[in-house]
Amino acid sequence: MVNAAVAAGTDSRLRANAAQPSRLRLTFSDKAMFYGVFSLLRENQAMDVVAAAQAYNRKAVRLEWHQFCDPTLAFTEEGYDEMLSLWRDKAGARNMPTRNDMTARDLKNFLRNILLFERTQKNPSRYLWRLSGTRVTEVVGHHTGQLVDESVPPEHLERWSESFDMILASEQPWRFFGRVRIKGREYLHAEHLHLPLANDNGEPAYIMGLCRYKPLCAETDDLWENELASLPGGLL
Repeated sequence: MVNAAVAAGTDSRLRANAAQPSRLRLTFSDKAMFYGVFSLLRENQAMDVVAAAQAYNRKAVRLEWHQFCDPTLAFTEEGYDEMLSLWRDKAGARNMPTRNDMTARDLKNFLRNILLFERTQKNPSRYLWRLSGTRVTEVVGHHTGQLVDESVPPEHLERWSESFDMILASEQPWRFFGRVRIKGREYLHAEHLHLPLANDNGEPAYIMGLCRYKPLCAETDDLWENELASLPGGLL
């Protein structure tokens, strides 16, 4: 068990990723501390974020989803800090901002890479495409105004629904990354920032994504291992 001082310090680092985001470089000692802090987060959060991430990532391996999640926000690429800072500033003392807090003027630097979904039903959850930037549309197609379960291939629906439910339940930002599994776009690698947003009643109801894509360096057998290796310790 980590001592209280170390745990408190590292817990603050995890929670500060949204408040003061930056590229997170994990050393061996960082990973060791994460293991201890993860156990404390299980006790201190309404949702067991680490257990949820572990379950999701293990399922991703088993079902070959080629997509993983990371609540520590250990991005491998630049360009997410500004969006994270905006989300945190708009949230203020609340767990998250509302959808209406995130105005078009606020998002002008990101609109090309933005996605927005709304949960329209619970148990089971159903989601509606609300907004899709031009760069995202180039990859996933145009689906604004459609329900996700009526527009996403059936083999991908479970992954999408579980991801969205987890983001809203946790009320915190998440990093998702992996190989694009859309026909004709398999040559792309994706790294996304997903942010929960509340409705006017303060209930988690929207998911905003900042989506970035880049071509895969090569079609190699070790691509799968490289994706797994980019997960911080304790998340698989």
